[in-house]
Amino acid sequence: MKRNFKILIILMLAVAIFSGCKKEGSSSKLVNENTNNTNNTSNINNADKKKSPEKDSNKTGSKDKKVLRPVKGAKIGSMSSYVEDREIWNDFMDEKYIASAKRDNFGIHLPRILLDSKDAKAANAEIDEMVENIKNIYETHKDDSESADLGIYLSFSTYQDENILSVMIESYDYWQDDPADYIAYNFSLPDGKFIDDYKLMSNFGVDADDLLGIVEDSLRERQDLTTGLYYSDVLDNTFIYNPSNYTGMVLNTLWDKFRSIDHQIYIDEVGKPNFLFSQYDLGNMGFYPVTLNLKSNSFNKNPISDEYLRMARKLGIDSTDKKYKAFIIYLGSVYDEDSLKRTLEKLYPWSSLFLDYEDPNMLISMKESKGGDMPFLNGAECYLIIPKYRNASVSLKELEISQDGKLKEVDNYLLDNNACAGTTFICQNISEIAPNGKITIRYRDDVLEFSPSISLKDGSLILPKGVFNAEDILDWNSLVEEDLYSYTMFERINFILGVG
Repeated sequence: MKRNFKILIILMLAVAIFSGCKKEGSSSKLVNENTNNTNNTSNINNADKKKSPEKDSNKTGSKDKKVLRPVKGAKIGSMSSYVEDREIWNDFMDEKYIASAKRDNFGIHLPRILLDSKDAKAANAEIDEMVENIKNIYETHKDDSESADLGIYLSFSTYQDENILSVMIESYDYWQDDPADYIAYNFSLPDGKFIDDYKLMSNFGVDADDLLGIVEDSLRERQDLTTGLYYSDVLDNTFIYNPSNYTGMVLNTLWDKFRSIDHQIYIDEVGKPNFLFSQYDLGNMGFYPVTLNLKSNSFNKNPISDEYLRMARKLGIDSTDKKYKAFIIYLGSVYDEDSLKRTLEKLYPWSSLFLDYEDPNMLISMKESKGGDMPFLNGAECYLIIPKYRNASVSLKELEISQDGKLKEVDNYLLDNNACAGTTFICQNISEIAPNGKITIRYRDDVLEFSPSISLKDGSLILPKGVFNAEDILDWNSLVEEDLYSYTMFERINFILGVG
């Protein structure tokens, strides 16, 4: 019995010892897990501690920074901590005009720039002069107005972020009947110094070398869109007043003056860059934007046109070869309705393959009759000009033989204010003896002028260096189909022919 009891005691001790070892191992494992968790937590806390100074500094910075607020009197959506409305009506206006002056739209609002800098003071001094001018206009016309609307409209917009402040002022004087005027002021923050357009746009990730191209592309898109929406159904000779027929003229002016004028760009109240064409003297041209919303397409930075690139590859020509500046295709002569159809039937397969069925721009040599009746067609030979660069301007001038036997340019208001951009259909006379038209292709500072002619020996085109005859681009016999052509182009040219 005692022996058995001893055995039992020994077994119980063994179990106890075994259990103790097991618990000790478990607790050891638990300690290790807790230690690891503590280390992990410590790492996270340490990381947070590393970040916390940034958070704290951001909080401190936000306290130091001025809080953006809506600018009362500015264009709706304007936010700034450095601009306020001058409320100039309080100084000199009669009570009956104050309500209209306070209006959000067609009111009289001018900004005061609150930056403490030399450049801000200079800007405010210019705005002070505007106020004095408004006072003079008011005194001159306050009794002429038949209503409480004074006929002077001023508005301004502001944009501000941590780096820049942009202010734009728009003014219009009904009494002078001049176009609206725009002024832009752009400042760096926090020092309040003026910044140029390149520095302004660098804040939006735009390189200086890309800025002009963005303006060109935005203009071209705007003009083409307006033409497509509102003028595409014009089927008579007034197509020359389509916005797209002025694009080349605006581009020429842009290239002449782009580097000589500063503050051509402002950031509007919703943060979009806008270009001010209103600073350019464009004469009496009616179809161009005074302000232009700038758009950047990162997939479309190649200045060479798609159609030129495709044609160059088809013809085995290096598209970057500086020797070539344009392709030309002779389309035929236009004397009557049948010849017009044949000419446009040849154009149609090219347009379908290279322009996705879009019509090219058109420059038609027209001349006003002596009796002042409808202009008539002043040329019979038609061809297609495909400049290398998609935003190249294409213009056409009338020529005539002077008394000394030389060709000279003559005024023709139906041509002189027209210039297209990109691929263009042109109709003029081509003669080996005396062509009546001069084509100018310009891309920025690169200008090419020529008058194509036809050889009397073999009927081939005589062209200058830089213009490549692309007649072999297609097998015309297999592609041209009877009665398959652009109805719009047919109607426009047919109207000038006087056949329809």
